[in-house]
Amino acid sequence: MKFLKISKYYYFESLFAIKIYYAIFISILALLAFSRMSSGGNMSSSGLEFATVIFMFVVGLDSFKSDFYFSQSVSVSRKTFIKGLILGILRITVLMSVIDVFLNRIYNLFVPSPTMFDMLYTTYRDIGMRDHRTLEFIWKQSNEIHILFNTFIWQFALYTFICLVGLLITLIYYRSNKWMRVVVSISPVIFFMLMRGLGNYLTDFSGSIISFMDKAFGYSNMNSYMAVITFLVAGGIMSAFIYLLTKKAEIKE
Repeated sequence: MKFLKISKYYYFESLFAIKIYYAIFISILALLAFSRMSSGGNMSSSGLEFATVIFMFVVGLDSFKSDFYFSQSVSVSRKTFIKGLILGILRITVLMSVIDVFLNRIYNLFVPSPTMFDMLYTTYRDIGMRDHRTLEFIWKQSNEIHILFNTFIWQFALYTFICLVGLLITLIYYRSNKWMRVVVSISPVIFFMLMRGLGNYLTDFSGSIISFMDKAFGYSNMNSYMAVITFLVAGGIMSAFIYLLTKKAEIKE
């Protein structure tokens, strides 16, 4: 099946960048661990995997043009190309989520460092890192199987969502003319300014938005599966738009 070959091509094409990223990331972790040992053990960190979120966004931004041109040069249909590309993205996000969970557990042997998942969906949210009176570290990371699995699946869904956001943005730019690119570039700023303005005057509206986000991401009841479902459903919707934008995309000289 051609889409599996496209997926494999995209996956192995991305491995070099992933290796470079983790070489830098692991070097930084080693430096931070050394710094903590040198400072007498008074240092902590948190949410370092946010660097992977940024990396996945960049991967998404760089995932279309060259691969699309290659697929068209070998007469692969646009539908097959998109199926292969998204499958390749899923393979990458699975790999990077596994690596990030593993690296975080190793790093925590030297430096207390909750993941973003820990900060949102575990007891860390209630107790924090230190005792406010003694300033001693009181948080201990759980290595129970369900915590490890939930961290992995939450990160996988988040990374996939972010990568698809990057891919959708680059496709919108690719399909747009000069003026539409300007509109697309400034629209997020206008949107957030509008939402902020409405929030100041329409308290019920802003409260409804906050309540919806709370339920969609399972924050109040610490239900990370709601966030996973939200990320994957949003990713599925974006995948449909990505296909529609690719369907009539032309090779640009």
